[in-house]
Amino acid sequence: MLKRSLHFRILFLIVGLFSIGVIISIFWELQNKEQELLDEKLRASRIMAQPILTAIYEDMLEERADMARHLINSISKAQSIDSVYIIRSNGAEEAFRDLKTIDDVKKEFGEVRPEWLTDHPDEPVNMARGIDNPEFKKAFESFRQNWNRDEIYYIDKSGDKPLFTYLQPIDKKAKCNTCHSVEGSRGILVIRTSLEDMYNILEKGRNQWIVSGILAILIGGALLSLLIKKSITGPIKKNVEVIKRIAEGKADITERVNVQTENEVGYLAAAFNNMLDSLEKRAEENKRLFEMVTKSKEEWVATFDAIQDYISIHDREYRILKINKALARQFNAHPEALIGRKCYELLYCRQEPQCNCPHSRTLKTGEVADAEVEDMIVEGTYKVTTFPVFDEDGRVWASVHVARDITQEKMLREQLLHSEKLSSVGKLVAGIAHELNNPLMGIMGFSQILMDMPGDKKLDDIKDKLRKIYHESLRTAKIVQNLLTFARAKKTEREYHNINEILKHTIELREYSLKANNIHVSLHFEENLPKTMVDLFQLQQVFINIINNAEDAMVSKHGKGNLSITTRKNRRKLEIAFRDDGPGIRKEIIHKVFDPFFTTKDVGKGTGLGLSISHGIITEHGGNIEIISPDDGGTIITVELPIVEKSQWAEVTKAIDPGTDKQKLSDIKVLIVDDEKSIREALEDILAREGFDVQTARDGREALDFIENKKFSLIITDIKMPGYGGMDLYESILKKHDYLKDRIIMVTGDVFSQDVREFFAKTGCPHVLKPFEPKKLINLVAKILA
Repeated sequence: MLKRSLHFRILFLIVGLFSIGVIISIFWELQNKEQELLDEKLRASRIMAQPILTAIYEDMLEERADMARHLINSISKAQSIDSVYIIRSNGAEEAFRDLKTIDDVKKEFGEVRPEWLTDHPDEPVNMARGIDNPEFKKAFESFRQNWNRDEIYYIDKSGDKPLFTYLQPIDKKAKCNTCHSVEGSRGILVIRTSLEDMYNILEKGRNQWIVSGILAILIGGALLSLLIKKSITGPIKKNVEVIKRIAEGKADITERVNVQTENEVGYLAAAFNNMLDSLEKRAEENKRLFEMVTKSKEEWVATFDAIQDYISIHDREYRILKINKALARQFNAHPEALIGRKCYELLYCRQEPQCNCPHSRTLKTGEVADAEVEDMIVEGTYKVTTFPVFDEDGRVWASVHVARDITQEKMLREQLLHSEKLSSVGKLVAGIAHELNNPLMGIMGFSQILMDMPGDKKLDDIKDKLRKIYHESLRTAKIVQNLLTFARAKKTEREYHNINEILKHTIELREYSLKANNIHVSLHFEENLPKTMVDLFQLQQVFINIINNAEDAMVSKHGKGNLSITTRKNRRKLEIAFRDDGPGIRKEIIHKVFDPFFTTKDVGKGTGLGLSISHGIITEHGGNIEIISPDDGGTIITVELPIVEKSQWAEVTKAIDPGTDKQKLSDIKVLIVDDEKSIREALEDILAREGFDVQTARDGREALDFIENKKFSLIITDIKMPGYGGMDLYESILKKHDYLKDRIIMVTGDVFSQDVREFFAKTGCPHVLKPFEPKKLINLVAKILA
């Protein structure tokens, strides 16, 4: 309570500002005092350095180096002096700690004075003090560049106690060359003084300033508190007491606040009295308005509850503010009992909003948003639409949430979509049957040639025929896989795809029919076209419908034609344009082409659903589809799709290393299970050439016998076999040989059976579809073994 009072807040603010000022003043004084003491240390060092250098120079001229040594040793013992010494010009050795200089003089002149050697130390390792300090190294480099420069000083904190270090460069003089070389006459005078006395003074001063500051804050705060209470909070408290009595009903609205002063507090009391006057006058008017509002509310609630769609109102915190009876009945509760619940908890049993929540989008954009959901707590599929509710400032503070049951509508739409797809498949089958017969004829012909070859035929000729057989087999497999991919019934699922690649695969499906009808297709694809999130199979159906319509139109007009397909990026959209040179579409009917069951084809040649379904698919993707018929003939259909970025998208592929050590692979035992002898032998040969130890079994029971007696690293099995099939084998292995759980690959040519799809969805077992390239199987084996 104290922290929330106005008195405390004002007092706290002023005392706080005053305290900050005191702290800054103390800090500033400490900094200034410290700088003054350091300047005093510097002046003392300068005063000490000059006599030392003069005395050393004169002693050296009088050939009394021993006197200079004793002088430095004596000064080092003075109070507050830590040490005084000279560092030679090499920056590493300390003068007077070894006989190096004396030996150099002796070599030069043949003798030295005896007193030089008296009590002279001769340390085997002469390493000057403090030379490892980075500041010294920096100063030494500066002296080497200019020995006539001024002194350098710093605080050395590398030891147990901080030391003020003063460095004075000693340059050569003319008379020094008598006994020393040029470099030998140079050096650095080092004076290091203790800073303990300085820090003691600073600590004492700091404590005095802190005590003084605390006393000033306490006394000033007490006086300030009395002033605030008398002039501000006291009068306000009296006014609040009157207001509180009126609010609690203990006083009549005719009571007024006593105005005692002519300052801001007095003005506040007068303003409140004026407000009471206005309230008294409007009391009767408000009573009448309340009766009108109550009646309007009752009418609105009756309308709200009469609607059978599920309607609720949600605020910015996702709380339910209002809910109609139709939705409340689904929870066997009264609407008031559900108010205040989080919408995502009540309607979706979630702990947080969904990523595609339309309510979130409406709050963010201020626009109507919708989504199709299947995970509401109420069974079925619902079209959820949210409408923004704005406050007086134009900001969205809530949304009206409307959920409409579209379960039956969606089921009928999907059935219609699949029926149209199967209708397209019927058109493809005739062309693909012929297209399959061509490579199969090549396979049969080359196989017969190989069987009829004499035994001495050259190996190169045999390999050439085998390569052609293999090429035709791949061609056959690709045709079948394209057809199965298009025809497969699949739940709507958007993935990251390249539109150019989808168009290429679609053209491959219609390639034979287009060539047979003399339709020339020209592709103008923009390179590096961005990928986007689309449903591959739905989009492929759209392209099939457009190409089929163009083909029919061009053939009906002149028995041939030219179809141009162009892709390009236009700002944040992808454009796909299909242009044919057919008869075009009459202007009076072009606006009907997207209507369901509208067709210009003869009876029995079209359902009238192709472009209608295509329009729905593109709209669901957030795109547009337009059709125009230029005056010079032909038709142009343009599909626009938004570029949907994917924040994290990585495609991980692994390939087996060509240099794999086959000696190591020979230790990996692989069991192949298939009821077809030719497949067993082919797979055995493929894996054996890679270096694996391969064994084969004819069915699941024989495979189990092998597994009981030998430990395998990998099992490759057909999913459908007479008797004991691949799915039965998988279940048995999981029960008895758990180590093979993630080491099983299924091989299948069945992509339509419900039990197969459910098996893969449940187990996630790796699998390959027949027919397949050997390299694809080898890559999958390498990935699993890795």
